[in-house]
Amino acid sequence: MTSEFKDVLAVAASFCQIIQLLSGVCALWTNYGMMIEEMAITLVNILGTALFFGYVVTVYSYTTKKNNILKQMLFSILFIATAYAYKKSIEDKEILKLRFGMICCAVTLSFFAAPLANLAQVIKTKSSETLPFPVILMTMIVTLLWTSYGYLINDTFIVYPNALGLLLSCFQLFLFVIYPSR
Repeated sequence: MTSEFKDVLAVAASFCQIIQLLSGVCALWTNYGMMIEEMAITLVNILGTALFFGYVVTVYSYTTKKNNILKQMLFSILFIATAYAYKKSIEDKEILKLRFGMICCAVTLSFFAAPLANLAQVIKTKSSETLPFPVILMTMIVTLLWTSYGYLINDTFIVYPNALGLLLSCFQLFLFVIYPSR
């Protein structure tokens, strides 16, 4: 790869994008899918976990801030391990589904809202160039699909965070209309 591309990749790997990928959201949903015996949720999120891992490895290999990435990876691994340990400590399946579903919802919402961390800068500069347009656009599409799927299987832990994610991503896309990139 060219040095110029490496520099662009290192800069593009902002804190919010790394946190989204390191949050373990797909790993948690994989486990949730297995708990409720919903194969579509499980398989899609296994693939998502693998893709996220590949992205993190790529970013790590090009970033100049390797210590920051390692700390974030350690935090993510500890968080996921804690969630799994918690899962093993609960015997009542309905309580486990409720609590683990809430954990998945909270992590998912932080994933969807992460680009809003740049909101102040977008308003101040009147430019949306700091927002990751492809990530936000795909978030809108994916949340629409997951909201529909959650509705079909009658699972509020899938419907509610994805419906909110859909609204957040639409709001973020609207920022591109109000404050176009320069």
